[in-house]
This record gives sequence, C-alpha cells and structure tokens, in this order.
Amino acid sequence: MTRLLEIVLMTLAGVWQGIRQDWNLLEIALIAATFWAVKIEVFKEAWKSPHVSPFENPRRLGLTKLGKRPWLIALLLVLGTLTVRLALLPWMPHPVPVVADEFSHLLLADTLRHGRLANPPHPLWQFFESIHIIPLPHYASNYFPGHAAVLAAGWILAGDPWIGVLAECALFLAILYWMLRGWMPPGLALFGTLLGCLRFGIASYWTNSFYGGFLPAAGGALVAGAFPRLRRRATFSQGCVFGAGLAILILTRPFEGFFFSAVWTAVLIWDFRKRAASIAKVGVPALILAGLAAAGVGIYLKHVTGSPLVTAYQISEQIYGWPIGLPWTHPPEHIEFRHPELATHYEYELGDHEQVSNPLNFLEYLMFRLQAYWRFFLGPLLTLPLLMAPRVWRRRPMLILGAAGGVFVILIEGTALPHYFAPATGVMIALVVECCRYFRFDRSYWRTLLPIALALIVTLRVGAENLGLPYTQKINYQSWCCQIRGNMNKDRIATTLRSIPGRHLIFVKGKTDPYNLLQWIYNDADIDASDIVWARDMGPQENSRLIDYFAKKQPGRQIWAVDPNVEPATCRIYSLKEASPSAGLH
Repeated sequence: MTRLLEIVLMTLAGVWQGIRQDWNLLEIALIAATFWAVKIEVFKEAWKSPHVSPFENPRRLGLTKLGKRPWLIALLLVLGTLTVRLALLPWMPHPVPVVADEFSHLLLADTLRHGRLANPPHPLWQFFESIHIIPLPHYASNYFPGHAAVLAAGWILAGDPWIGVLAECALFLAILYWMLRGWMPPGLALFGTLLGCLRFGIASYWTNSFYGGFLPAAGGALVAGAFPRLRRRATFSQGCVFGAGLAILILTRPFEGFFFSAVWTAVLIWDFRKRAASIAKVGVPALILAGLAAAGVGIYLKHVTGSPLVTAYQISEQIYGWPIGLPWTHPPEHIEFRHPELATHYEYELGDHEQVSNPLNFLEYLMFRLQAYWRFFLGPLLTLPLLMAPRVWRRRPMLILGAAGGVFVILIEGTALPHYFAPATGVMIALVVECCRYFRFDRSYWRTLLPIALALIVTLRVGAENLGLPYTQKINYQSWCCQIRGNMNKDRIATTLRSIPGRHLIFVKGKTDPYNLLQWIYNDADIDASDIVWARDMGPQENSRLIDYFAKKQPGRQIWAVDPNVEPATCRIYSLKEASPSAGLH
C-alpha cells in the first residue's frame, strides 16, 4: 500500500512538473479563455455563418495564384521560418554549445570536415577524457555520423556548423508538408506545416543547439509519407523515398528508427504478400538504400572502434560504464575513474537507470519521463485535439499505430530526451491535424487559435528573456519555446583568449558541485593543432607532463588555469611552482 501511494504521488508530481514548466500555464489559460469566449452569444453568432478556415482551401488565403500551387505556400512557410529565426538573432543569439551531446556532435563534424572518420588517440589522452567521446582506440565521438555530416557541410560551405542545423530544419519542414499531403488535403497539410514551423522551427532546442533532432525527424517523415502513397500505388520512386527515410534513420538514430519504421514496414509487407511485382518494385530500392546506409555506418565504425559491429557507445560503456541504457540491461560496476567529475556523472546516470530498473520503479517515474516528451511535442494546446483520437482511429488507424511505434521507444529508453522521439515527429503533427478535423468545437476558429497561440508564446518567451523577466524554470535545455542558453563562462573565456595572440593551454579544475554536470573538456579534432586546448587539472606533477609535451611540440603556448567553481569562472596565468594560478586574466 505504501509503494502504491508513492507511485500515485510521484505520478501527480510528474503531471505538475510538466504543467509548470515552459509556458504551459499560459497555454491552459488561453484554452480556458477560448472556451469561455465562445459561450458569449454575440461571439457565437459571428461564427455561425458557414465558411471554412483558410487552411481548408489555400485560395482563401488571398493568394489566388499560390493557392493553385500549395507547395509554393509551404515553401514560403519554410523560408519564412528561417527568416524569422535569423531576424531574431539580436534577441536570440547564435547558439553556443553547452551540453556534452553538442560538443560530441561538433567533434565528429570537425573530424569529418578534415577528411577523417576518426582521430588518432592523443599520447596524453588522460587529460582530455570527457562525456560522450572516447579516447581509445581512437579519439572520436560516441554518436552516429548522420547529423555531424550535415554540420560539417555547413561548416565547410558557410564556415558555421549552425548553418547545417538550419538546413536540417528547412529539410524537415519541407518533407513534413510532403508527408502530410500523402494523408490529407493540401490546406490541412499547410496547417500542419505551419504548426511544425511554429513549434519546432524558431525557438525550440532543435533549432537553437547542436543536439540534432530535425534530421531523424525528416527520415521518419519520409517513411510515413511514402507509406500511404505506396498503399495506393506501389512505385519504384516511392520505394526509393521509403528507403531514403530508412537510410537517414540508420545514419542518425538506428535504434529508435528501427522500432518506428517496423510498424510501417510490417504493414507494407502484409499488403504486398501476394504481389511479387510490387515487392520487387518497392523492396529492391528500399533495401539498396538502407543497405548502403548500413554499410556506410559499418565502415565508419570500423575506422572508429576497429569493428563494423561495435559502436563507439559500446566502447565508451566499457571504459566508463555509463549506466543509461535499456531498462533490462545491468549497469557496469567497479569502474575506476581518473577524474571525480566522470564518477559524478556515472552516479547521475545510475540514478536514471534505477528509475526503470524494475516494474515498480518504471511506473513510479513514468510520468516524469512522459512529461518531457509531452512538453516538447504537444503541450496543452496540441493535446486538446487528441481527444478526437478515437474518431481518427476509425479512419486513419495507421497514424495511431505510427505514433505508438514512437511511444514504444519512449517506454524502452533508459532516459527521457525529446530527440529520441524525433522519427515520429511528423506522425504526431499529422495526428493533431487529423484530430482537429473532427473536433466538435468550431473547427475554423480552432485552426486559427493554435497558430496564433503558438506564435504568441514564442513572442512572449523571447521578450521575457530580453526584458530580464524570470522564466518558469532555471535550467531547460529541451524545450520547444524556452531554450535557455546555459552557462556562458567557457565561451566567454575562449572569446577573450582568442583576442590574445598565440596559442593557449588551459587547465580546468574539477567541479565541486555534484549537480553541475556540464563539462568544459572538449577540444577540436586535432588537439595539438588547436589554438586553445582544454585539459583537466590533474595536479602539478601530472600537469608538468602535458606542459613539457607542448613545450617541445609547440614552444610559446601560454598556460592558463580556470576555476569553474566560482561565478563568474576565473581564468589566470598558471604557476606550476605554486601549484595554483597566479594573478592574470578574468
């Protein structure tokens, strides 16, 4: 009975955790105000005249010529989203990497742009150990290469990896419209695309960080968009599209992509079971493209780990024992850490794994995990239409099943991060739009309310930050509207050091706050050639080894010490004799 009460209380706490964050209380207020307003007779009379929402028919937008070509309106929406984001740069600055995942993706992007799949291990790699990278057998990222390849392309072509993020955003939104057109009329597809633009394209952490969510979302949208077209008519071209979606998922999020795409693939196999010609027409190109992607991943892994079947994450788990994984896996034990910060992170991940280690723990913390996904993809505004999901099931059961494939991933993952659900993003938007079609509340009004409300919340969020008003939470790296830039100490110090001629070596003291898990020790792909090298402070005797190494290799490199345990973090000239920093740079 006591444990049951704990589960109930934790479930309620998880619900409150989701409601209180972001601007969900404002969304709830907008919903309440809307339902109150429609009770006013005058207001109700104004909406009694029969008409359809402009999103039912694009020509009603007043753009007659474009209305004949709704894909042009979709293109304008995509370009408009990027334009708005760039126009907001004075108020929402260029993203700066803060979280370990971002640095890891950027390390891989830097490796790829230099024409390598992996980097040789550094002779003194112990100074450069960190989270989500491996020092041996090669110095490399833990992640798959899909997202990093796009970052590298943006880096090469435009000198900025963030351009790759914006390109992924545009790609997803364009594919989203194409996907929705396979399921619904063009006006509703435009409505769904607008929701995607407002929800993910401007202020979400997918746009304003280097985590990477758009590319697997685009892969999932290709799979889900090709599905209804293939059921209507099996063609070679749609088989290629389906295979391209599978290939993107293999290159970005193969584990989550497998469970998401398994639903669609199984249904197509069943539909084509007695049509050998259709199987060949669709299956051959899909298998070829997916096979090429799998082979590419195998080649990449061979260069990184020495085996095409061993991932960098597996190597990282062997070295550091990171416990976050599938609920039924047993976390590695008796791991020896050279750096207390890595041991602290191990304990943090061990706590996350404990939340799913047995059925009772799974139920107790389930709502805390679900709310993280709910806040990002739906929130109160996009949840209300889902009340019509039973009616959608009668007409579009595959949308429900496709979303269920994504939800299954949520249930089996050891931790809750919205980009894990990315392959099912397009399906969730399609489901919301379909539910709006059946909502008993005035549909045209509802389809006008959602975009306006989403735009209002983004505007208020950006304004609140620039006016110095308090947020609904201090730390939030995974929101659709409230991406907080995080601690800028490392970027501030790096910017100052770049203004000083010459190269620099910075020893970073270990953090003493067990709740501060953000790491400083991330470097370029070629550590020795970097203008700024970040290294862990391992004490005077060990530090002298690294100082001597660089003195022989690159004489004249200036030595600094950083203390991240004070605010703002200080950077001073390093004094080996005193075993502590002497006066210098702040």
